[in-house]
Amino acid sequence: MAIRKSQVFLSLANSYLIDSPQPSTINYWYNTGSLLGLCLMIQICSGIFLAMHYSSHIDLAFASVEHIMRDVNYGYLIRYIHANGASFFFICMYAHMGKALYYGSYKSPRVLVWVIGVIIFIVTMATAFLG
Repeated sequence: MAIRKSQVFLSLANSYLIDSPQPSTINYWYNTGSLLGLCLMIQICSGIFLAMHYSSHIDLAFASVEHIMRDVNYGYLIRYIHANGASFFFICMYAHMGKALYYGSYKSPRVLVWVIGVIIFIVTMATAFLG
């Protein structure tokens, strides 16, 4: 018996990653949810790194951004990854919603999943506009 099926944690990972049934019509559109998760992790990590050096005081805000861009190692790169990552996150979100609309993922029995997704979309848009 393979070790991936005999160990408890490995068998759990095996059942979700390797032995799970997949549709025969799978294509690249099924990656949009994974891309959203990846973009979210990049945004969180880069945001934490930027927040370590940012000061929100009215007199120091611009100077702290200049400090990030000039003095922090690869600070310019982290800032640009964070700024462009937000745009890519929304592109992936619109692609994910478009895929769901095209394939009819909002229909029964997945209505609750669709409603939760719309709520997450509204919260994300509110966060994007309000900061």
